[in-house]
Amino acid sequence: MLPLNIKLLKTAFPFAALSLLLSSYPASTNPSQSPKNLFRFTNSQTTTSPRKQKPNLVVADVNSEKAAIQSVVVLNLKALNEENIEAYMATIDPKSPGFELTKNAIAQSFSIYDLNYVMNKFDVTTITGNTAIVTVDQTTTKIQGPQFRNNRMVLKHQFNKSNGQWKMFSSEIQKVEYLNSP
Repeated sequence: MLPLNIKLLKTAFPFAALSLLLSSYPASTNPSQSPKNLFRFTNSQTTTSPRKQKPNLVVADVNSEKAAIQSVVVLNLKALNEENIEAYMATIDPKSPGFELTKNAIAQSFSIYDLNYVMNKFDVTTITGNTAIVTVDQTTTKIQGPQFRNNRMVLKHQFNKSNGQWKMFSSEIQKVEYLNSP
């Protein structure tokens, strides 16, 4: 199994490939326990635009923004399934503090495992200015490789929009359900 420094995971590793690393992370069987917050989020930004009479919040076409964000998640999972590190990293905000760690961990996981990632559900919780909070329910199953705990997890991702493009910035695990025994 891939060695994992949980302390490092709790502070730096930000994305959908968490399924790989969580194969050894203990699942909470107590629904009253708080979800594990592995990542810190920065403050949201609001953009305002003055009009002739008074300033108002600029509201983008929410449906097109949601579609753009969902396409990034789809591309992210597609890159994981194809084991394409360049395509995967193209979905990640280069300003994320975990960018290099993520790149190295994904490269290592691709050399060890062949996994299948499926998005079960996608929901944009909020879009505020150039920041969006998104909930993704995904299933990760092993195709080939050493011992791995297939899982279904719910992740809350923060996306940042820069130069007109949405990128994944950080993630927070909301729930992990293991689909096979250890």
